[in-house]
Amino acid sequence: MIDWFRGEIDFLHDPIPAGHVLSFDADGVMAWDCVKAIECRSSHDTRLMIKSVGSAGYGMASGLMIDGNLSKFLQGHNVFGSRDLNKLLELAFIKILEVHNEHLDGWSSPEIALAKIRKGDYKVKMIDINQLFDVGNDFSVEAWLHAAGMRACSRHGRAKRDKGTVYLGKESKRWAMKFYNKFREMAAKGASHNLPDYLKNLGLEEFIEGKLRAELRIFSKELQKHGITHGFHLNPVLINEIFNTYLGKIEMTTQVTIHDEKLLKMPSTVRDTFQLWRQGTDVRNMMPSNTFYRKRRVLLEYGVDISSIHLAPEHNNVIPMMRIIEAVPVANPSWAYDLGLIAA
Repeated sequence: MIDWFRGEIDFLHDPIPAGHVLSFDADGVMAWDCVKAIECRSSHDTRLMIKSVGSAGYGMASGLMIDGNLSKFLQGHNVFGSRDLNKLLELAFIKILEVHNEHLDGWSSPEIALAKIRKGDYKVKMIDINQLFDVGNDFSVEAWLHAAGMRACSRHGRAKRDKGTVYLGKESKRWAMKFYNKFREMAAKGASHNLPDYLKNLGLEEFIEGKLRAELRIFSKELQKHGITHGFHLNPVLINEIFNTYLGKIEMTTQVTIHDEKLLKMPSTVRDTFQLWRQGTDVRNMMPSNTFYRKRRVLLEYGVDISSIHLAPEHNNVIPMMRIIEAVPVANPSWAYDLGLIAA
């Protein structure tokens, strides 16, 4: 999905009233004057930052800068969404017109701007591309992030982990990648990423659990390196290719333990014993007799008899980290379209 977008649309209009940011040098001479961006809030109470740019004479602005999370602005959430940038920007521009109609109507027909957007005739300065990967459960997402925080690297250097998010190239002005647990982000108390009440209990929380979120942010200089300056240079297929190209720049050679559902349902007091048993260990000789039989009784409730040695040892719960993110990515669920949870 496309998450954050920064770019400009050609559109003749009266400048939107906003303040200015001024910079003065040591002698008191003004070095530069920049118009401030203002908030544009949608009916979901999510926002984009917009400001008038350029000059067409007679006090008119020639373009509109848009900076913000298109998916969240349109949907109220960014659990999943579309990679059709033209469509997302078209829908966002229609909402912006509704909020600021008194300034964006009258000089130039909105239909002219909308026609340009549909053709991709607008400037792209920065985009975020997100992808979900199914790791199985919340514990395995955390295990992956823990290992990536210590082992992942790219041309930017080693990864950095901050508040549960793993960053590569966090300070870069060209491109950066981050990985995080979207389920835990949504569940955090007081976080701005919490779902609004009207979107709760629709299936979003259950869908996102056990999913690893990868997010590529690519800036103007890096986009230009690929010959991308406008929306018509991008389409969903190319966006997928760009994401996979930069994902491939990340090296993760270590392994991570993936926790299966059977293990997670067991009491913590028998998990280690179960793990050893299914790897072929004779656990009877590793503990006192009374402890062995107590754990055996518990594990029998899960269809496991540790009194016999596991003849087909399982080692597939320890796998290379890259194998996880080379798997088939998670697609948007069909029910999300039925419930109108995806902007399209």
